[in-house]
Amino acid sequence: MKDFFRKHRAVKWTLISAGALIAVLVIGVSLLDWNRLRAPLARMISAKTGHPASIDGNLSAHVWSWEPTMTIEGLDIRNASWAAEKSLLRVQKITIQVSLGRLLRGDLVFPQIELISPEANLEREKSGRANWNPESSPAKPAEASPHIPAIRRLIIQDGKIHVVDQVRKLSFNGTLVADEKASTPDNSAFRLHCSGSLNGRPFKLQADGGPLINVDPHTPYEFTTDVTAGDLSLKVQASIPKPFDLAAYEATFSLSGDDLADAFYLTNLALPNTSKYHLAGTLRHQGEEFSIGDFHGTVGTSDLSGKLSVALRKSRPKLTAELNSNSLNIEDLAPTVGAKLPAKGSPTGPAASAANSSAARTAAKTNAAAAAWLLPDADLQVNRVRGMDADVLFKAQSLNSPKLPLKHLQFHLTLNNGVLRLDPLSFTLPQGQFAGTVQIKASTPVESDIDMHLENIDLAQFKSASAKEPVLEGILAGRVKLHGTGESVHKFASTADGSVNIVVPHGEIRAVLAELTGINVSRGLGLLVTKSEDQTELRCGVGAFEADKGQLNAKLLVMDTTNVLITGHGDINLQTERLDLKLQGKPKKIRLLRLRSPVLVEGTLSKPKVGIDPEKTALQVGAGTLLGTLLSPIGAVLAFVDPGLAKNADCAALVAQAGPSVADAREPRIEREESPSADRPDANRPDAK
Repeated sequence: MKDFFRKHRAVKWTLISAGALIAVLVIGVSLLDWNRLRAPLARMISAKTGHPASIDGNLSAHVWSWEPTMTIEGLDIRNASWAAEKSLLRVQKITIQVSLGRLLRGDLVFPQIELISPEANLEREKSGRANWNPESSPAKPAEASPHIPAIRRLIIQDGKIHVVDQVRKLSFNGTLVADEKASTPDNSAFRLHCSGSLNGRPFKLQADGGPLINVDPHTPYEFTTDVTAGDLSLKVQASIPKPFDLAAYEATFSLSGDDLADAFYLTNLALPNTSKYHLAGTLRHQGEEFSIGDFHGTVGTSDLSGKLSVALRKSRPKLTAELNSNSLNIEDLAPTVGAKLPAKGSPTGPAASAANSSAARTAAKTNAAAAAWLLPDADLQVNRVRGMDADVLFKAQSLNSPKLPLKHLQFHLTLNNGVLRLDPLSFTLPQGQFAGTVQIKASTPVESDIDMHLENIDLAQFKSASAKEPVLEGILAGRVKLHGTGESVHKFASTADGSVNIVVPHGEIRAVLAELTGINVSRGLGLLVTKSEDQTELRCGVGAFEADKGQLNAKLLVMDTTNVLITGHGDINLQTERLDLKLQGKPKKIRLLRLRSPVLVEGTLSKPKVGIDPEKTALQVGAGTLLGTLLSPIGAVLAFVDPGLAKNADCAALVAQAGPSVADAREPRIEREESPSADRPDANRPDAK
C-alpha cells in the first residue's frame, strides 16, 4: 500500500483533500445560520408560485439524519394587487421531513408534513381572473392531474380557508384539520375535516383513509370521502394505484340532492335544473379524461342510465354522454325549462338577513307574479353555459304524460362556444310527432330560435276519459318558427318574432261544438242535453298567427264544417299571457233561435275563459223585445233567425294563405322509430336502436 501511495502521490493528495472538504462541510453545515437562506428560499418560492413571498420567522434544519427535517416559520405568499385580502397563503409554521433512503431509490416520500395555522384566501373575478394563477390571463387552466408525493403523516392544525368565486357565484368560509390517529390498519386512521358555509348554507367534507405511515408509492391507497353542501350529498370510495399520483384513479360515487344544477359548485359543469335526484356510478380518471361507464339513478320519478365522460381542455371542459330512460315522467322535465322548483331551506348567515331587505320583498312580489304565468321565467345560467362544451344523446323509451299521449322523446344536444343546439328534438305520439330544432346563443342578450314541425298528428288520440268519441278528428300539420331574446322561456316569448301555423285539411268535429259555436240555441242545446256524440264533417281548419315583439296576431283563423263556417280574429299577448280572441259562427242553413253573439276566448294562457259577448247579446235580445212589442210575439223570434247564407270555404286557398311553412311541416324531418319485433331479440334492450 505504501508503495502504491509512493507511486501515486496524486491519488493520495486527492483523498486527503476530499476528506478535508467533507470535514469542513460537516462543520460548516453544523454551524450554518439557516436564516441567511430565508431570502434565497423566498425568491425560489416566488418563482414557483408567481407571487411575492417572504419568510418572516426562523428557518432551521436538522440534516444529519436519513430523514432530514426543515422548519419554516412565518411564510407569507402575498396576494394579487386586485384581490381583497393581503395574503394568498400565510402559514405560522411548516415542518417538512424527507426520506433520503427512498430518494436514493428514485421515490420522493415525505415521512411527515406539518402545517400550523395555515390560512388560504382564494378569489376569482367574473372575468375569470384568479389570484391563484401567476398570470393575469383569465383563461389559464389548473393542472388536470397533479402529482402529490407520498406523505406518511400529514398534520394540519387550525387551518382556515376562504373562497370567493364570482364565476361560480359561490363563497366559502371554513376550517381545515388533518391528523392520523395511530399506526393501525384501521381504514379511518387518517382523517381530513373541512367545515364551514357555502353560499350561506352548511358545508362539510370528511375524508377517511388508512394510516399514511404505511403509504408506499407503488401500493394502492384507498379512502372514502363524504361531502354535504345544503341538500347536496356526495359519497365517494376511491383507490389511487400510485399514491398520490392523481393522473389515474378509480372511485365509486353516490350523488343526491334537490336540484342537479347545484352540483356545478363541485363539478364546474353547467348541469340542468332537475327534480330531486339520486345518481351513482364508477368514475375512472386517466390523464385529462373522467369517464363513467355505469351511470345510473333516478331524477324525480324517472330512471336514468348510460355513460358519460368529461375531457378537460385548455379552454373549456367538454361533456360527452349517451343517456337513456326506460320510463320518463314528463313532469320531471319541468324544472329543466325553468318551472318553479320546490322551496329549499332558508339560508343562514348574511343570506338570512338579506331576506328581510326591501329588495328581497320586491323580488318576492315579482316571483309571485311570475308564478301565475304558464311560461317559466327562470333565467338561463349564461356564465355556466359559456364555460363548457357538450355533446349529449338522450332517448326516452316510454313517457308518462297524463295530459298528452306522448310515447317517445329523443334529442341530440350540442354545446359549443356558448351556442346550445337541440338538433334534432322530437316528441313522438302514437300517431304523429312534434319535431325540429332549438338553438340558444348565450350572448348578451341571449338569442333563441325555435323551428318545430307538427307532423301527421292524428287528433283522434286527444280524447278525454269521459268522452266516448273525440271532439275533433283529422290529421293536423303545422309549424312553429320563432326568434327572440331573453334568458328565460317567458322573456323569449315576450320578444318573439315569427309565425305559428296549423292546418287540418279534413276531418270530423262534434256536432254540438259546431252548432254552439254558431250559437244555434235550439239544436246546440238539444245536442248538449242529450250528450250526443254525432259528428259533422270538418272540411278544413286553418290557424295562422304572426308574432311581432311578443304579440301573437291571428292572421287567419277558419274552421269550415258542413253546417257552420267558423271564423275568428284577435291576438295573444305573450308578455302578459293575456288572450283576446273572438270566434264567430255563420250557419249555412236557416237556423231558428240563433244568437249572433261571437264567442270570446279571454283570460290568460294558464286560466283561459270562454264566454259570449254580453254587449252584442244584449243588443240582439233588446231588438227582439222591441220587435215583439211593436209587431207580435212572432216578430220577437225573427231577431234570432239566421238566413244561412254562409258559403263553403275554399280550403286549398286557405292552406296557401297560411304560408309555405304549413306545407313544409308535412315532410317528416326525423324518421320514426321502428316498433320492436319478435324477430329482433335485442328489441327490448334499453340500448336497442
